[in-house]
Formats: sequence, structure tokens, C-alpha cells
Amino acid sequence: MLRFESIVPVLRVADVARSIAWYRDHLGFAADPFPAEPPFEFCILRRDATELMLRRATVPIVRDPRRYDWDVYVRISGGQLVALLDAARRTTPLVRGPELMPYGQVEFELEDPDGHRVCVAEVLADTTGIPRAVG
Repeated sequence: MLRFESIVPVLRVADVARSIAWYRDHLGFAADPFPAEPPFEFCILRRDATELMLRRATVPIVRDPRRYDWDVYVRISGGQLVALLDAARRTTPLVRGPELMPYGQVEFELEDPDGHRVCVAEVLADTTGIPRAVG
């Protein structure tokens, strides 16, 4: 029987080492880069049961600042979204949130060094003090 195990996003980045440091420092990912020594061409980032891949871009990365789409949506569990949010905002600016969305998730967004939008979300039992999303 055919069974999909996972789908892993691959982000093109200008500097794999810089991106490794950002995902490690802000979201707690561990890195498995290739080759073993810099300059890295590729990396698999892992945290818990999730993976995210980084690949060095061979052409310049051009981001449209008017575009506000997510590149990565991370669902977490365990009631630790607020703790992760507090830790993240001490080291990098939030792009959005936290906000309680109409579909029940509390979300906040970060932007990595290449402009990729990372949305982190969790359904929380207690949303006291978290503003509702407008619109």
C-alpha cells in the first residue's frame, strides 16, 4: 500500500550557514549540513518529528515586500506557543501576531534572513490576552 511519510519544504537561501544559525537560534532546530564544512550547499533542519531543508540559491533571491504569504506553516502542540513566542521576540522581530484566528489557531509570524515567512501556530486552551485577528 502506497503511503506518504512526509512532505518537506525546501527553502532556497543565500547563505546556508546564516540560515542554519537563524533556525537554530530562533526555533530550536538542529542542523545536518552538506558538505560537512562550510561553505554549505544544503542542510536538513530537524526538530522533534519535523524537517525543513535549506538549499543554497544559485541565482539572487528577490522577495516582493508587498507579498505576505507564508513559506512555512509550523503547527506545534504541548501548550508552549506563548513560551516559544516570548523567546523568539527577544531575538528577532515578529512580523505578525500573536493573533487568535477564526479557525482556532493562535498564530505568530517571523521572517528569516532571506525573507521567508514562517508562521507558527497552536490551538491553545487559554487565549486570554491574545487579540482576535481582524478581517
